[in-house]
Amino acid sequence: MTDQIAASLQRLFDEHRIVFWYDAARDMRSEFDAVDIAGVIKVEIANNQFGLKHRMLRQEPNAKFLVFHDGPEPTNAANWLLDLQLATAVFKADQAGIWLGELGLPPQLESVVRDHMEFYRSKARVTELKRLIHADDTQSQVRLRMLAVCVSAEGGLDTIVEALLGELAAERDDAMRLIERSGLTDVFWKQVGNAYGYQSDQPDLEDFAIAMFQSAYLRALGEDAKLNAEALLVFRRWKNNRHWEEAFGTLAARYQGLLKIPEDLSKRDFRQVMSVDHFEEIDRHIIRQLVHAMSTQTFSASEVLKWGRERRQSHWYSIYEDIYQAIGFATEFQQALAAANLGMTSPAEGVKRYVSSWYKLDQLYRKFIYHMQRSGYASLLSELYEAVENRYTNSFLLKVNDAWQDQVSGLSDWVIPGYERQSAFYIEQAAEFRRKDQKVVVIVSDALRFEVAEECLRRIRALNRFDAELKPMISSLPSYTQLGMAALLPNKELSFATDGSGSVLSGGESTQGLAAREKVLA
Repeated sequence: MTDQIAASLQRLFDEHRIVFWYDAARDMRSEFDAVDIAGVIKVEIANNQFGLKHRMLRQEPNAKFLVFHDGPEPTNAANWLLDLQLATAVFKADQAGIWLGELGLPPQLESVVRDHMEFYRSKARVTELKRLIHADDTQSQVRLRMLAVCVSAEGGLDTIVEALLGELAAERDDAMRLIERSGLTDVFWKQVGNAYGYQSDQPDLEDFAIAMFQSAYLRALGEDAKLNAEALLVFRRWKNNRHWEEAFGTLAARYQGLLKIPEDLSKRDFRQVMSVDHFEEIDRHIIRQLVHAMSTQTFSASEVLKWGRERRQSHWYSIYEDIYQAIGFATEFQQALAAANLGMTSPAEGVKRYVSSWYKLDQLYRKFIYHMQRSGYASLLSELYEAVENRYTNSFLLKVNDAWQDQVSGLSDWVIPGYERQSAFYIEQAAEFRRKDQKVVVIVSDALRFEVAEECLRRIRALNRFDAELKPMISSLPSYTQLGMAALLPNKELSFATDGSGSVLSGGESTQGLAAREKVLA
């Protein structure tokens, strides 16, 4: 700015020996002090007019003088240097004019500076505004860019609103106070009114935010609202912007009770709000309705799965992901159960059916229970849990157990043709690798069901570095851990200890404990 003043003064001194400078607004002192023009003497009017005149006309008649007065120009009758002033030049510059020149704006836009002087008192704000403005900007556009600078935003009115909503969520008002100090408050609310239809005798940021949430909710449902459709577009962009997701969540939680969203939702079919996620209560409402629909089998499984997929786009999905997952697995479980033929004509057929399809029922049930417990919202799923548990116990386990009991009752020996026995594992599996001098690792995991192993198989294959295969084996009876571990060892005969301890013997040797099993294996 000082360089611009110096350049303007130099042009005047090229034609005049004396230049007067009146600081009417008393805001140019620092610029006067900073000006340093070669060959020009700086003097100041301070009740010394006659002394100055004598010096400039008699003592130094050839020197160049810059005559500064800290105040407005006096009237002609009170101006004791009027004759000199009329014969020389007056530097017409105030802070507003200098800032206007620095921004490269034409004189007709002077009001965008003069009406908002406080804004320009920050060099950083002036620098940022200079970066944003264009040579052909109108007064309205320049003021809009000033608003953007006040809130540290890039872009138009929508980004200004987003930034202010973020500040509101953080319970700060720095930007709004700067807008007010800069004389831009009326400008801002006029812009907001024109763009989004917000009208109020006493406009307020929180009132506008509440109106925006309410209007966005109603318009998303196809109903009339206080703000226009453009406000809904801005709201959606802001809501879906990752930078503002925390601010959106904060304000949504703050306003959903105030706007009585739970009461409103209680009167609506959940399908009506399936594409809306403006408030967390919407997800809870949908979950409650889906759970009830699943429990009573009101809707088809395909519909429930489709709705669950749709909610993945919800802002609140991460909070309720496990619940939606639980609903999805419960739906798939019921779907698979309805399609399952749970009968068998032989034990071999029973094993074949389990390893080809029935295991999925155990798997889907396990995943439902896992996600229900992990969600932390078991109460929301209580109705569905009772329905799934009842079907799993009575419609699956009971039927399969009865079918197995019918088959097992007709057996004289626990052998199922076509399937290897657990007790022959070492001889038929492990020993083959040992003969090839290959290492074999056997992992014994209590209750590692076939359906869990099937999921492990898929995960291993998904790594693209390993291959794996899964084969069923017929466990020893009774099927409990001690006997199962002993059955995997080299053995010719398994028996129980006669001391009543329940420990298992292999060839008369104990298999109780790691040391004993290592001895048998050696």
